[in-house]
Amino acid sequence: MTVLHEKVGTCAECGTTIYCENGFLNGVLSANKTLKCFSCDERKVNNRVQLSPYQSNWPETFASEKNVILQQLGDPTIPIEHIGSTSVPNLSAKPIIDILLGVESLDEFTRYIQPLSQAGYEYVPKPELRARRFFKKETDTNDTFHLHICEWKGSEWEEKITFRDHLRANPGSVHAYESLKKQLAEAYREERSVYTEKKGPFIQSILNHAYKKG
Repeated sequence: MTVLHEKVGTCAECGTTIYCENGFLNGVLSANKTLKCFSCDERKVNNRVQLSPYQSNWPETFASEKNVILQQLGDPTIPIEHIGSTSVPNLSAKPIIDILLGVESLDEFTRYIQPLSQAGYEYVPKPELRARRFFKKETDTNDTFHLHICEWKGSEWEEKITFRDHLRANPGSVHAYESLKKQLAEAYREERSVYTEKKGPFIQSILNHAYKKG
């Protein structure tokens, strides 16, 4: 049997050679005729902003995962909160359950790496995050969890809880935030970091209002 192995081009992202073998391309050809290897295309998909309508099972999914974490850590008194857009009723969100775990000192976080790995969480070093540490987990049922460890009742903790609680109590703010998120998701669909950055001024305005009112 003759195997046809023909070079088609190179990945526009990393330069990897892309071949066509018996009619099958070992890469992806986009609508604008740009070639990408599977690895670079997968990274693009992971970086894509995809909002989902609010799902009523998100709080239940969080509660179940909270129990998994507490059982694995062996301490039911550890403060854990559901944060992010999936924690706010009627708000569209990326289908990721964000979890906030509080510690007395951020220096303690290293002792959680091993037990959290037993619960499926991977520690992801992010040098740009000074006030929290980041873990992620993906399950066979397509649930995705982002776990953020920060100092309990420190500024990072207070800001995330304050923003969540304000949205839960103010439907008008939820509507305004949802409109902004949809606009940004359309404008920066392939740039998740820019999407996140552009939400910053709105979030800060809510925090300023909440702290002033408080």
